[in-house]
Amino acid sequence: MTTRPMQVGIIGSGTISGIYLENARKFDAFDVVAVADLRIDGAQARAEEYGVPKACTVEDLLADPEIEAVINLTPHRVHGQVGLSVLQAGKHVYTEKPLVVRRDEGKAMFAEAERQGVRIGGAPDTFFGGHWQTARDVIDEGLIGEPVAAFINLHWRRGAARPNAARPKPAAGAYQSFYATDFYEYGGGAIFDRGPYYLNAIIHLLGPVRRVTGSARKTWSERVEGDRTFKVDVPTHVAGVLDFANGAVGQLLMTNDVYDTGLPHIEIYGSEGSLRCIDPNNFGGQLFRRTAADAELIPVENRFGYNGNSRGVGVADFCTAIRNDRPHRASGAMAYHVVDIINSIHDASDEGRHVDLASTCDQPAPLPQGLADWTIDA
Repeated sequence: MTTRPMQVGIIGSGTISGIYLENARKFDAFDVVAVADLRIDGAQARAEEYGVPKACTVEDLLADPEIEAVINLTPHRVHGQVGLSVLQAGKHVYTEKPLVVRRDEGKAMFAEAERQGVRIGGAPDTFFGGHWQTARDVIDEGLIGEPVAAFINLHWRRGAARPNAARPKPAAGAYQSFYATDFYEYGGGAIFDRGPYYLNAIIHLLGPVRRVTGSARKTWSERVEGDRTFKVDVPTHVAGVLDFANGAVGQLLMTNDVYDTGLPHIEIYGSEGSLRCIDPNNFGGQLFRRTAADAELIPVENRFGYNGNSRGVGVADFCTAIRNDRPHRASGAMAYHVVDIINSIHDASDEGRHVDLASTCDQPAPLPQGLADWTIDA
């Protein structure tokens, strides 16, 4: 096993960079050695806050021969453009969700990665969390029988009171545009912003999707938030049906148009029992199971670590996998498959048909039991 930390740079100093930089200190697999941003004051503020040795322009980061991999934390609409530039510089790239907005951007990235002999990884990595790894164990052990169906649900009305909604402040001069101006552009909305959490979790549990259909709607052509009005260019209410390669059928609802009523976020239904999972934005929580012998939902004991906010564990696994020549779990193929699912549901709605997916991915390997927080297997 190789233990030399990978030298990593971050592009984008917005809100999300804070938790990546904080947690990077706890992993041995990689060291963040530079932060870059179009706004150099944002990069400097983040570097100073977290003790990163270098703040620089994006061009300087990409030209630095010591940097082996880049974490792409830019706004959604430029994920593909920035990711491609990282690959063209001969560096591995790990991109915040979604990997890209359009399929052609993803195809260009994979073609360049193959030319350069480098890898692509993609967030979210919440499926590494103890709750999700325990759920995978339960399914793999056959404790709910053969998976038959799944329920995937998010009601998210922006502006409504939500528990645990506080966000850390972004660095001075940082990217702050997504939640302010870009949310209703194509590449935003619940389906692109939160959908990857749900879809990564369900692919981790059940494997890839082979076919989709659905209906997608822009309920209002404009949305008012505070004293600003935004044009809506992305469907804000998406209802889909997912046919998984393993035969299970999933129902999906992703909406910004209705108020939450407390429906479960993800449930898996098997021939011998059912699993209730938590909000996949989180790493940990309480898993419940019900079988024919149970009159109600029964708590399932957690078997794994990573139950706090462990964002960045996917990067640690990415770097460890590259060093040791094994597949990484938060794969670019899975991240692209998620983008393909989202766009294919939109296509199905526009065209009134089922869409057979051109993409697929491997189901991520489960984590070994007993793995301590802030460590990763070889």
